[in-house]
Amino acid sequence: MHLSPQAQAVMLLTVSLGKTDPTKVKPLSNNEWARFAIWLKGHDLEPSSLLKGNLQTLLSGWIDRSVSVARLEQLMGRGTALGLSLEKWQRAGLWILTRSDPEYPERLKRRLRSESPAVLFGSGNKALLNKGGIAVIGSRDTSEEDLAFTEMLGTKAATQGYSIVSGGARGVDQSAMLGALNIEGNAVGVLADSLLKSAMSAKYRKHIMSGDLVLTTPFNPEAGFNVGNAMARNRYIYCLADAAVVISSTPNKGGTWNGAIENLKSGWVPLWVKHNSNTKSGNLALAQKGAHWLPDNPTSLSILPNSLQSSTEVGVSEDLPLLAHNSAPKEPNIKATDASLPEIDTPRPPAHDVATEEVTFTSNRQQQVDKDFYGLFLVRMREITTTQPMKTEDIASHLELEKSQTNAWIKRGVEEGNIKRLTQPVRYQSISDGPPQASLFGNEA
Repeated sequence: MHLSPQAQAVMLLTVSLGKTDPTKVKPLSNNEWARFAIWLKGHDLEPSSLLKGNLQTLLSGWIDRSVSVARLEQLMGRGTALGLSLEKWQRAGLWILTRSDPEYPERLKRRLRSESPAVLFGSGNKALLNKGGIAVIGSRDTSEEDLAFTEMLGTKAATQGYSIVSGGARGVDQSAMLGALNIEGNAVGVLADSLLKSAMSAKYRKHIMSGDLVLTTPFNPEAGFNVGNAMARNRYIYCLADAAVVISSTPNKGGTWNGAIENLKSGWVPLWVKHNSNTKSGNLALAQKGAHWLPDNPTSLSILPNSLQSSTEVGVSEDLPLLAHNSAPKEPNIKATDASLPEIDTPRPPAHDVATEEVTFTSNRQQQVDKDFYGLFLVRMREITTTQPMKTEDIASHLELEKSQTNAWIKRGVEEGNIKRLTQPVRYQSISDGPPQASLFGNEA
């Protein structure tokens, strides 16, 4: 496993090395690293600069409320511990990605910005991280009926060319992933712990070797289960996907509920929930907060691309047809950053400055939305402004659109009577005669 000096420096600063770490100092969080990386760039320094020279001299102007120079010195002094860990991980066939690597998931950088993981560990087909797919989330302990539904969903997605993105835990996660993998479909497992152990398990090994599966984690590959890590990785599951399905949840409790609520608030991907007759299920509450119901009959579920199935074909009401992308799944266009500054361009920049990869993505996305996505825009407007009107800039940010494109579509919507304009201050709200015609795959092109 060959790591560039930049990658080594980033790992020393951001990765927990577990038992091999003699210092036990806390690595930088994603946000702490983002602040420090921006400062380094502003002072014409690279992460690799910290591997040589005196840090007290190099960082003489650095002042931060939680990241002291002494802490940075301790983190950078863990070279021997990192070397021992890298040797073990290499023998197991693991790989490492930092945010500057071209294979790093573009969806994470775009949706989470500075909160995207500085480092990802993994095993298997890295290309699957940029393929998108359906995130399937649910309890470790759920009914046999739910597990059967989940496996069917994984199989159905695979037959249509979509990957399953899940957490790799027993119960819903594994049922969804194995439902896809057992018919030679693709799956992405975002693990909260034990990547090294999982990558070597018989359950996953053949799928990793065949290129159908990738397991990844932002945590030390040897880390054991930790509630905080399990909660934190939920957002990565959503952000690697194009749509999400919650099979079962408990209201106001647990990782499934918290992850779904965070997704609804952040608007990363459209969220669907399975009907559940259990009065203690949180799925009803999620639907009341903006998630969409999946059809009751699993055998009628359809996620076919390039078509809008009629309600009689898919077994759902005319108010909520299931449709997928307007085009088949495809790999996003990702632009590698300058190799001389691989990590600095990644954190979210000030408002007046935009990172190179984000400029490139916006341009590509603009070409896609120039197609007739106006109808889909109205769908999403109806979803996000049903309860209260929004300003143009908030609509553009929520839907991840250029403000100019948002203005054009809002103007058209007002002229056609689909959107009303409110004043003092100027805001906009969808004029809706019924439930939103939601798309399973939302506004991701």
